[in-house]
Amino acid sequence: MTEEDVDPRQRYQSVLATVDAQTSPKQRPGVRPETVYLCCVAHGQYSKSGVKASLQAALDNDDAIAYRDHDGDLRFCLVTEDAVDRLVAEYPETRQTDRIKSVLEGQS
Repeated sequence: MTEEDVDPRQRYQSVLATVDAQTSPKQRPGVRPETVYLCCVAHGQYSKSGVKASLQAALDNDDAIAYRDHDGDLRFCLVTEDAVDRLVAEYPETRQTDRIKSVLEGQS
């Protein structure tokens, strides 16, 4: 499959589903981009540049946030109540980001 054959909306949804699947309660909140690339590129049907574009779109659309974990690794987390609650519990400093504040305020 070539990049021209890919439906960007389908790729976007696949990337979001991968981020969600790779951040179960038994794992750290958030997923490293390398894991998303492994799942969607190496074991999937998308190009790395396409997956990277979908990750950026998720950030731009406020469907995900990016943060650095305690080891300095970049991680992506979906912006859902459960994911945000887990993220803030493990990384309290993320509470200060505007997007997280708006999600937490919406829970009140």
